[in-house]
This record gives sequence, C-alpha cells and structure tokens, in this order.
Amino acid sequence: MSKTLAVEIADRTLAIVNPANRALALRAALQRHGFAAREPELTILQDNKSLRAWLLTTYAPPAS
Repeated sequence: MSKTLAVEIADRTLAIVNPANRALALRAALQRHGFAAREPELTILQDNKSLRAWLLTTYAPPAS
C-alpha cells in the first residue's frame, strides 16, 4: 500500500462520525482497493496518525 492510499483511506474512515461505523467503512475501503480486510483495535480507529501507521505496516509490500 502506498502512503498516498493509506492517507486517503485513513482520512475517509475517520470522517465517519460514529466510531462503530468506522470499522465498516475501513473494511469496505480495503476491499474496494483489493486488500484482505483486517480490523485494527478500536483505539487505532480514533487517531489519524495511528490508523495511517497501522495501514502501512499491515499492508506493506513484502521486502525483496
């Protein structure tokens, strides 16, 4: 996952006001972009910087 895509997904996910719906929005965004959906801890879904870091570490391309 690129940094740009991580920022876009994080921004759109955190734009959802209801925290319960953020996980649903994140899952849908990941599936739209072809990633297997995993759910982070709820505390990660409250902070943009944490969510971006989680996305980059979880969906980083394999090291060559």
